[in-house]
Amino acid sequence: MRRLRRNLLITTVAVVAAVVLYLGLTLPPATRHLPAAPATTIFGAYHIHTSRSDGSGSLADVASAAAQAALQFVIVTDHGDATRPPEPPHYLHEVLVIDAVEISTMSGHLIALGLKDASPYPLGAEARDALEDVHRMGGWAVAAHPDSPHAGLRWRGDDLVEGFEWLNADSEWRDERAVRLLLTLGHYFFRPSESIASIFDRPAASLRRWDDLSKRQNVVGLAGVDAHAKIAVDEDAVTQESRTIFARPSYKDMFRTVAQGVELKAPLTGDAARDAATILTALRTGNTYSVVRAIAEPGQIRFFATDASRTAGMGESLESSGAWTIGASVPAPADATVVLIRDGEEVASGTGSATFKTGGAPAIYRAEVRLPGAAVPWIVTNPIRIGPVAAAAPVLPQTVHVVRRLDNPATWSAEKHSTSLSDVRVDGGEVAMAFRLTPGPLDGQYAAMAYPLDGRDDFTAIAATLRASAPMRISVQVRQPGGSDGERWQRSVYIDQTPREVTLSLQDFRLGEATTDRKPTPALVRSVLFVVDTWHTKPGTSGTVWLSGVSLGAPAPAAGVKSVR
Repeated sequence: MRRLRRNLLITTVAVVAAVVLYLGLTLPPATRHLPAAPATTIFGAYHIHTSRSDGSGSLADVASAAAQAALQFVIVTDHGDATRPPEPPHYLHEVLVIDAVEISTMSGHLIALGLKDASPYPLGAEARDALEDVHRMGGWAVAAHPDSPHAGLRWRGDDLVEGFEWLNADSEWRDERAVRLLLTLGHYFFRPSESIASIFDRPAASLRRWDDLSKRQNVVGLAGVDAHAKIAVDEDAVTQESRTIFARPSYKDMFRTVAQGVELKAPLTGDAARDAATILTALRTGNTYSVVRAIAEPGQIRFFATDASRTAGMGESLESSGAWTIGASVPAPADATVVLIRDGEEVASGTGSATFKTGGAPAIYRAEVRLPGAAVPWIVTNPIRIGPVAAAAPVLPQTVHVVRRLDNPATWSAEKHSTSLSDVRVDGGEVAMAFRLTPGPLDGQYAAMAYPLDGRDDFTAIAATLRASAPMRISVQVRQPGGSDGERWQRSVYIDQTPREVTLSLQDFRLGEATTDRKPTPALVRSVLFVVDTWHTKPGTSGTVWLSGVSLGAPAPAAGVKSVR
């Protein structure tokens, strides 16, 4: 027995030694440390989660980790619906903390930056509505983890955003095999950040999508750290609740993996509000570049466009599409390959620097820096645009002919969730609905007013004048037979205390949360509804909605044809 124990001990020690030796021999290269950047080039981490949603640490924990990782700012993006008032910018551990929010929509996740106040109602549901609301509130939006291997996290929206994550650190491990992840976990205990970066591949699909979006409008590219500092179980996609079983990778390790460099005209002032505005403006205008710090850090690049008299930098747009020289260079390391990319295609490269003379055609240029042995680009700049933005097709005002006016106030009826309130009445020249959604957990609460149809109206649009007792979104719906409660197509509209005229095309209506190209069939529509529901209204909310001038419309008929009934 003693000999058996001794043999087992020797075998165990030998196996452990072999594993440690193998891990040591296969470790990813250590981070290269380069000369410091000037004081006007600062580095920060964007896309971070705390214990306010599905992260493990507090804001103070995040700031402390960022200070240890030599960052100057962090942008915290906890999950939410924007109804939580954002924390004012403030310095913690000498790190500027900027608060943002990650909003779940039917098309994926949007990160809203620059919001000053809480939204009066939950943001989410359709991406086009969330974008409209973010813009109304003075913010701008970034598509998060757009090509995540997790289908539910991908960005599926056609809606144009102002920002796009060309890299998301949390997405990079999701398509790796278990053996590779176990090896990475072993390496993590020796070289944490380098191990995380070692599983990064070139995100070709996201880079291509970003290049395509940039042809249509100015879209800033960002590298999302997507730090949670936890491995968890029992995650809930709605409440973002989870149980931490391992607080790794740590915030500090993630911050040493990926960062966003920002070029400023002057150093930060120490005034949190002023410095946050400066950083957000630099990010929004594209005066920023991404760097995989775990490969080499801090990372500096000069990227420019010049002609005989002018020089433009990263994020700038030049209306003239004449002869320009595009150039990029890095001071170190010596074996860096600089690549210039035009409209998604490589056009020039060189060791340490590269230049390219344009042919005069409008184009989007950006630069990448690649280092030997790394699959992911070390540095990715934001674009310089040569020539004007391609003109978008003009959105012409919709002119429709009134097919039918839904002008009998007595015909409107109330519909509601079993315990919610919907009281429909005539109020002067308007129809009013006083509502109250049942408080408590989400349980399909809604309140609505409906107008019956008989299928004899060939209409393509609905027009109405709407107002409400407080800012809110209301769902305009058409219902036709199907399912237990009929098939409902909907289009959400923003309303407030000021009467607002809206004309909604049926082609823009969506069938609930279903993914389908089908559209409503006017001959089958049996009612038009105006609905307050928990897509955009919190349980327990009460108020009043007024409507008037509701009509069904269609393209103008031939001369002499009268169709109003």
